[in-house]
Amino acid sequence: MNNKSILMPHLCQKIGWCLLLLSVLVEVIKALFVHNIDVAWYFAKTTHIGVLVSLFLISLSKEKVEDEMISAYRLKAIGITAYVFYSLLIILSLVLELKPNFIFSNTDTTLSAYICELFLIILPILLSVLYYTLFRGLLWKSKKQ
Repeated sequence: MNNKSILMPHLCQKIGWCLLLLSVLVEVIKALFVHNIDVAWYFAKTTHIGVLVSLFLISLSKEKVEDEMISAYRLKAIGITAYVFYSLLIILSLVLELKPNFIFSNTDTTLSAYICELFLIILPILLSVLYYTLFRGLLWKSKKQ
């Protein structure tokens, strides 16, 4: 399988880093200067989308030199990330099916808000960061040897 055909150009990685920096700047500006809850909500949504797009661009763009070794490291990082994702999915499914009272209160609206936040905001960012960290760690380890 030719992984080079599905990856974006290396320039997209640089664009992704700039977008991530911009998203962090927007979040800092929101924290320091925005005191209206409605305006803060729009800033948070913009930041969330910016972070997701930037992580997408950073993770799925080519390196300067893309060879079979780098493709193998990408595959290994994706595999480990998939194991973590499915483990978290199974654990969350069990917790949500069992609904232990010491974790959740009896209000369903609070529970559904936490589930939406977890699946739509935290989990994609966590998995993207995990993949990129594993991939970079494997590259660093191979260069060190």
